[in-house]
Amino acid sequence: MNKLPSLIQAVVGSALDRAAGAAGNGDLACGLLAALKRVRLVVSVQAGYSAACSLDDAIHAVFVERALETFGTAEVPPVPLPTRGPPARRATLILEDAAMSCLTLNAYFPGNTAMTLAVTTLAGRLLDCLGGVPDWGCVIRELRMADSDEEEEALSDDRWTAAAVH
Repeated sequence: MNKLPSLIQAVVGSALDRAAGAAGNGDLACGLLAALKRVRLVVSVQAGYSAACSLDDAIHAVFVERALETFGTAEVPPVPLPTRGPPARRATLILEDAAMSCLTLNAYFPGNTAMTLAVTTLAGRLLDCLGGVPDWGCVIRELRMADSDEEEEALSDDRWTAAAVH
């Protein structure tokens, strides 16, 4: 029996519980978005642009599925992304760490199942915190936002070698 989904849920859920101690939904949403961005950065550095685009597609599928769940009930405008501020810093650090733990698990399971489960779990929890579906264009711009310092850190930090993308 495959215990990977419950393991990923436990890692992300535990991190959200810890982060929620002093954070509101907006802070948690900022942390979840940062965690998704961190996973995308690792994938981009280790596996290249095409793999990062596949990851974008997996995240987008969660957004589309959630939007379709509300289809027909009422026309719902996209929810705004929260502004990142100092209170979100703790949530961001905790959730980025959880994302890296999920990527480390990816080395021990076939294919990229752990990574895919991690991003779909993080994306679903992001939508829960936001209370709706944001504009995909805003989200993808945030995820793809180039930050040369982060890329340089990813290439030089030994901790990143434990996170494996197949």
